[in-house]
Amino acid sequence: MKRHLIAVGIALIALAAWVGTASAAAGDPPPGADQLVGQLAGTLQGAPAAGTAGQTASDASLPTGYAYGGTILAPSPGSSAANQTATNTGTADASNTSTTAQTATPTQTGGSSSCTAGCGGAGQSQNIDQSAKTTQDADADALAKQNAVNANVPIAIAGGNVLGGSSAANQTATNTADSTADNTSNTTQTATPTQTGGSSSCYSGCGGNGQSQNVDQSAKTKQDADADAKAKQDLVNANVPVSIAGGNVNGGSSAANQTATNTGTADASNSSTTTQTATPTQTAGSTSCWFGCGGNGQSQNVDQSSKTKQDADADAKAKQNAVNANVPVNIAGGNVNGGSSAANQTLTNTGTADASNSSTTTQTATPTQTAGSTSCWFGCGGNGQSQNVDQSSKTKQDADADAKAKQNAVNANVPVNIAGGNILGGASTANQTLTNTATATAPNTSTTTQTATPTQTAGSTSCWFGCGGNGQSQNVHQSAKTKQDADADARAKQDAVNANVPLNISGGNVYGGSSTSNQTATNNATANAPNSSTTSQTATPTQTAGSFSCWYGCGGHGQSQNVRQKGKTKQDADADAWAKQYLLNSDVPFALSYGRDPRGKRGVMTY
Repeated sequence: MKRHLIAVGIALIALAAWVGTASAAAGDPPPGADQLVGQLAGTLQGAPAAGTAGQTASDASLPTGYAYGGTILAPSPGSSAANQTATNTGTADASNTSTTAQTATPTQTGGSSSCTAGCGGAGQSQNIDQSAKTTQDADADALAKQNAVNANVPIAIAGGNVLGGSSAANQTATNTADSTADNTSNTTQTATPTQTGGSSSCYSGCGGNGQSQNVDQSAKTKQDADADAKAKQDLVNANVPVSIAGGNVNGGSSAANQTATNTGTADASNSSTTTQTATPTQTAGSTSCWFGCGGNGQSQNVDQSSKTKQDADADAKAKQNAVNANVPVNIAGGNVNGGSSAANQTLTNTGTADASNSSTTTQTATPTQTAGSTSCWFGCGGNGQSQNVDQSSKTKQDADADAKAKQNAVNANVPVNIAGGNILGGASTANQTLTNTATATAPNTSTTTQTATPTQTAGSTSCWFGCGGNGQSQNVHQSAKTKQDADADARAKQDAVNANVPLNISGGNVYGGSSTSNQTATNNATANAPNSSTTSQTATPTQTAGSFSCWYGCGGHGQSQNVRQKGKTKQDADADAWAKQYLLNSDVPFALSYGRDPRGKRGVMTY
């Protein structure tokens, strides 16, 4: 569907009359010259990206014996030192980048006019319309699923002894899901119209020169970024010698280390930069009028409008299940020697979601009007100047970041005997280090700068009788509206078990051995939902009235300035951080029904 939309957007852009960067210039037009510049740029971008990585790894030693009596040496399991290294990565990157530059530089220069009587003045008109629309959709999905089994499983059924051997097999597993959805747009609109009126020599009844400039700049940007990263990791590092119905089990020592890293990272970023610059310039030539002449008129209108809408949604889920176990099992007879356990388990589970919205809007209007000098004898109208600047900026930002990190870790030495025999659990110095982190960040940052610097300079006027004064009018309207919603949820759930649990059911003695195993668990949930908006409105209108020398019945100069600044900001920030942790570090030798524990008691349940 998005490919069809892209094709339609490209076709529409190709059919437009003005595309991309346009530049218009004119030389010296005749009186009554019009200039019209229209620029239209449309950009539609859709970038879906999906990355899927699925990995199933099995490194297993499975000697199996079916015999009766004696010790099973063939097949002999021996020691296990098989190392397993698994790396699984799913990466999705959906990026949209658009650059739109519109430049209009029309120039009008009026020639000199020598008029004796009853002549109309030269008129100049400039209109610039710049419109830029940008729509960007970026969707990135990364899924990484990893199942890793590193096992040493000697099995004897119906007789014989089982020698599990020592286990020093190391398992290193890295599972990463990285999803990035970025939208970046740069829109630059520059309008620099220039009008220069020539000098006019008029005797009587002549109309003044007229100049008009209109600049309309419109930029609309819509950005949607959605990034989903899911990393799921299931790990088993096991030494499991099993004997059913007879024989002894020697599990051997376990020093197998398990290192697991599971990371889910989702980044959804929207960044737009809009720059609108209008610098219209009007310069009126000098006028020499004797009787009944109209004054020169100048009009400037600048309209700048910028609308930005940004939605960023980032979801990161990291789920980790890790089992590092030494479990010799004997059912219905024989003794179990679990061996010593010094296996270390180091687990890192991280879920990071970042949904960022950043927009920068800069609007600069610098219209300049300069009236030439006027020498009038009788009944002449004064020069008129009018400037209007309208700047409007609307920004809407929604950022939603969800990070979930779930970690289940078991580091166990569990020799088991059911219905007979003795259990020697051995010493346990296995260390378990767990780090579970969920971080969600949903920042909204917008910067709006509006600068209006209109300048009006009236030329000097020398009037004898019945002349009207020069009039100046300036209106500046600045409006900035910003709405920001930020929602960040971080959830970290951690279940950790570090156990030495020799178990005997219905007979035999239990020796749990000594336990100095350490368990270090760190569970962090961090949610950050900042809203930061900066709005700067600067208006510096300047009116300078020229010198006025009047003899009789002359009207005075008129000056009017109106400045209106309006800024509205609405911000909602919601941050939730949940950290839930269950820890169990235990040495629990357990005998049910009958036997002798290290304290010498018999005929009771001990644990």
